[in-house]
Amino acid sequence: MQDYRFIFQAKEAMRLDSALAALSADIPLSRRRIRRAIDEGSIYVNKKRCRKAGTMLKGGEHLRMVTIDDEKLIPFSADQLLWQHRTLYLIDKRSGQYSQEALHRSKGCIPDELAKHLGMTPREAKFLRPVHRLDKDTSGLMLLSSNPKQLQKLQELWHSHVQKSYLAVVSPAPEWDKQRITLAIDKKKDRLGRFHVSDNGRACDTEVEVLERHENTALLRLIPHTGRTHQLRVHLSHIGCPILGDRRYQGKNHARLMLHAHTLRIEKPALPQSIEWTAEADKLFFQIND
Repeated sequence: MQDYRFIFQAKEAMRLDSALAALSADIPLSRRRIRRAIDEGSIYVNKKRCRKAGTMLKGGEHLRMVTIDDEKLIPFSADQLLWQHRTLYLIDKRSGQYSQEALHRSKGCIPDELAKHLGMTPREAKFLRPVHRLDKDTSGLMLLSSNPKQLQKLQELWHSHVQKSYLAVVSPAPEWDKQRITLAIDKKKDRLGRFHVSDNGRACDTEVEVLERHENTALLRLIPHTGRTHQLRVHLSHIGCPILGDRRYQGKNHARLMLHAHTLRIEKPALPQSIEWTAEADKLFFQIND
């Protein structure tokens, strides 16, 4: 990731795209790449994302440009939309897709792609947001809403009226068959973007069961009873059985992060009627040879 920051200084007003191109000594990118960065949503003017190349700068603006070269996005497909009820949308997210806007892009993330698939107007698309998030490399069930009041209600009731389970493939395999992990996790990441177990952290609770074993690899069912960021990844890494493909938390190299949001149940009154969904993992999850 490249993160460029500078203050625009000029004697006369200038378009954003022209101003960025004029800073060639600070931004070693072509005009074409700069225009694409603006379109993708990786340009910020005074800390606000700006996707209009014709935005006029008067001088003194704080500019930021965040890019990732050669990033390959996983396109959204119609079969990922599993269920829809008015302003609620349940999808089966693919590993590699962004759940929400990333620092370096707003275009190409799930809300943007789903809004296009649904034919939403720009005004309607502006309100489409995930009710809960999955890490980019995690696959599985994810719920979105385009109604702000509904979104707020669901998020307020999420931890008390929602049950989720995940599948994960880990290596090495644990020696036990079931375990309840209640290790607290720090609120803040370290400089490498990792969270750590800490006695002074926030309470966390994960239920783990081994479903299958193959030599030194195991397929696990995970039930998070709290919803901390990276909770499952941190807990499994800390007890010595990190998820395959989770290089951030000492997992062995693999084709993808082997973590999948398998089931989702939402109880009344979060929804008018209680409902449960299941999204089966792809075949890769059941080829657990070490």
